Amino acid sequence: YTATLTNAAGSPVTVTLSNGAVITIDAGKTTGTVTVPAPADDVYKDAGNVQATITNATGGNFENLVPSTTPAVTSVTDTIDTTTVKLTASETAAEGGTVTYTATVGAPVTGSPVTVTLANGQNITIEVGKTTGTVTTTAPNDALTGHAPLTNAITDVSGGNYENLVADKTPVSTTVTDTIDTTNLS
Repeated sequence: YTATLTNAAGSPVTVTLSNGAVITIDAGKTTGTVTVPAPADDVYKDAGNVQATITNATGGNFENLVPSTTPAVTSVTDTIDTTTVKLTASETAAEGGTVTYTATVGAPVTGSPVTVTLANGQNITIEVGKTTGTVTTTAPNDALTGHAPLTNAITDVSGGNYENLVADKTPVSTTVTDTIDTTNLS
C-alpha cells in the first residue's frame, strides 16, 4: 500500500490502515509504502478482493491533514493447487464377506459433497467438512478352491470447492479367501 500527500511532510506522518498496517511518510517526502502479505494460498476456489482504508493519520506539521475515505482495493487471484482423491480397500475378505472401500481427499470438503465414482459402479460420497467416505460391497462366493483378487479403482471425482480436484486412478486389490462350501456328489 502507498500513501501519498499533496504536499511534502514537514515532519514524519504516520498513517494507520484498517488492516492494522502502518505507513510512515518521512519529513520532506510525499509518499510512504508498506507491504502486507496476500491471503494465504490454499486448495480452495477463493479469488476475490481485499481492501484497506485509512483509519488514522497524524504528524506532518500540516494545518489541516484530511485522510481519504476511499478504500484501496486489491484483486487476489487463485494459484491453482491440485487436491487428489485416493482409494483404499480392505486387504482381505472371506468369500461372501464385506469389502470396504475408502476414498480420502487431501483437504476437507467445502462447498458441496465430493462424489467418487468407482469402476464397479458404486459411488462414495465425502460430505462437507470431511476428508473420507466409505462404501461396502460383498466379496464373491463360489464352491471352487481359490479366487482371483477383487479389484476396483476410481473412474471419476466431482464436487467440492477445490481449485483442481483429481483422482488417483491406481487400482486397489482385495485378497478373497475361501470359505468351506460343501459340494455333494451322488
